[in-house]
Order: sequence, then C-alpha cells, then structure tokens
Amino acid sequence: MCLPMDDTAMLCWLKNQVTVLEAWREELTCRPETSISMITRLEKHRSWLREEISRLDPGLKAA
Repeated sequence: MCLPMDDTAMLCWLKNQVTVLEAWREELTCRPETSISMITRLEKHRSWLREEISRLDPGLKAA
C-alpha cells in the first residue's frame, strides 16, 4: 500500500540528511581512529543521496 507523500516535505527531509552526513563526515575526519574506508563509504552515500535529490527536484537541475 502506498500512502501519498508531500514531495516538498520529503525533499526537505532528504536535504537535511545530506547536511547530517556532511556534519558526520567533518566529525569523523577530526578523529584519529577513523579509517579512510569509513569516510569513503560515508562520502559514497552522501554523493548517492545528492544525486537522488537532484533527480527528484527538477529545480536543482536548472540552478
């Protein structure tokens, strides 16, 4: 069953997730015990999420 979603609210939530991932990345880079592979995985996820947001938000493509 699919429930109708407010696309604007969903895009806002997704964009907030990118912000959280960026803050997390900044925090991880300050920790000496953080491995490069962990940062790489986080960056891949952030990049994927940004691509999905661009696909879902046609206004971002024009900007």
